Amino acid sequence: MQPANVSSAILSDRYSDRVVFAERRKYPRARFNRSAHAYHDLTGSRRCTIVDLSVGGARLCSDDELPSEFTLTIITDEGQRCRSCRVIWRLEHEYGVQFLR
Repeated sequence: MQPANVSSAILSDRYSDRVVFAERRKYPRARFNRSAHAYHDLTGSRRCTIVDLSVGGARLCSDDELPSEFTLTIITDEGQRCRSCRVIWRLEHEYGVQFLR
């Protein structure tokens, strides 16, 4: 059984064999495109970019491998905000993370 926030593949229509994914996230995501840092006690700080953001998580892009759990420091015009994160999925240099409460 898949978690509720994971997309599942469906066919786009009966005339096409193109696969699209049904949106099943709990919270809508908004484009963000801001710099951030992923910090873990053992690996230190790693730079990343927040591609999109929601109440429950984010999609990150990083040239460095990110640990499975870390503290994300989001840098905004209003200052810095830290959130604990868990990696839910990885695809090359992209990471889907869930914010931990």
